[in-house]
Amino acid sequence: MRHPLRPFLLRRSSLRPLAWLLAVTAAVALSAANCAPAEFTVSPLTGGPCDDELAGQCGGVCTVTEDCPAGQYCASGTCLADCTPGGDHCGSGSVCDDEGRCASGGGQGGAATSIAVTATGGGATTSGGEGGSCGAVEVSFEPQVPTVVLLIDQSGSMNVDFNGQGSRWDVVYDALMNPTTGVVKQLEGQVRFGLALYTYANGPTCPELVEVAPPILNHHAAIDAAYVPESPRADTPTGDSITAITAPLMAVTEPGPKLIILATDGEPDRCEDPNAHDQVSRDEATDAAQAAFAQGIETVIIAVGNQVSQEHQQDMANAGSGRPVPAAIGCDPVADPVNCAPTYEPTSKQALIDAFNEIIIGQRTCIFTLDGQVIPGKECDGTVLVNGTVLGCNDPNGWQLNSPTEIEFLGTACDTILNDANADVSVSFPCDSVVVPE
Repeated sequence: MRHPLRPFLLRRSSLRPLAWLLAVTAAVALSAANCAPAEFTVSPLTGGPCDDELAGQCGGVCTVTEDCPAGQYCASGTCLADCTPGGDHCGSGSVCDDEGRCASGGGQGGAATSIAVTATGGGATTSGGEGGSCGAVEVSFEPQVPTVVLLIDQSGSMNVDFNGQGSRWDVVYDALMNPTTGVVKQLEGQVRFGLALYTYANGPTCPELVEVAPPILNHHAAIDAAYVPESPRADTPTGDSITAITAPLMAVTEPGPKLIILATDGEPDRCEDPNAHDQVSRDEATDAAQAAFAQGIETVIIAVGNQVSQEHQQDMANAGSGRPVPAAIGCDPVADPVNCAPTYEPTSKQALIDAFNEIIIGQRTCIFTLDGQVIPGKECDGTVLVNGTVLGCNDPNGWQLNSPTEIEFLGTACDTILNDANADVSVSFPCDSVVVPE
């Protein structure tokens, strides 16, 4: 009797903001160039005693091996056997133990079969160990991509020159939308982009938004079509605008982190008082960023002019990342990254492009989530490889199990995954070390 298909997922954790989820291309290969969802399935493994002399006898429900008939063991809630005494399922030098496992030299325990998470060219297989079968396993990968709304200040001061490179408005537009070098063009296949230009010009509603929503992949053309005819207009209701775009951003159901990138050149005002660049307006902006963060949306501010005070930049950066507000005087993100979020105040178009890129793709993670549980105490029974190199369990340059469902790559192993777009990651555990959900 074949073991029923069960899902076993490996995917990036979304616990850290802007987790950069990379698509599977080879043995759990991660490719930053292709984040389209992918699913790989496997065919049932055959040839074990459950298909031969024990046909019709395996597959009972169990919690522990003692629940199974003699000659079978419990794996993932099902009674299985890799071999039978006197059978030919075990390789040379191994014999079948009392629980239906192949044991080296006749000893107890033997080499358990493995769930080897592999994928090759759209199909996946599971490895059952020599002479045995772990049962059929369906392997699914769910690459996740970030959802980013570009919140662009459309106030009149955006017409001011940006260090001799054109107006602030034009430089921001070109940094984002240039068909060759623009951040949106370069990353539209990897990031769900949306746009919200914001201002208030005494119209019937406040804030006045030019929106391209919902955020989707390959959105450059639509965003550009809405962006091109616009120009700087009037006021800067930043807090109101963050609040206005938070609800529709929350409505995005696709997996992945959510981010607002605010590009502004001055202190905020508010709908109630369009000329009040005061502490009330600043507090309204930081409150809105904190409220968005509480709902899982990070906000990062980029100052595109010298009219945004360092104090307000730091408060907005902290509010948008869940750090203390108001920030401590002299808050230094390098010296105290726990309490001080990074701030961005570029002085050239290239520096602006670099800031956007760093924010969007520079905060990737080496944490993965398994849709299955590793049994506590058996995590180091697993075999984990990156680019064919076996990594040490609990090694500062290897991997560790943060929880029964979460693996984290550390040190140089993490660096390899982040810097190699085609990093080849392979994870396998013995059958008796994991619990795979129905």
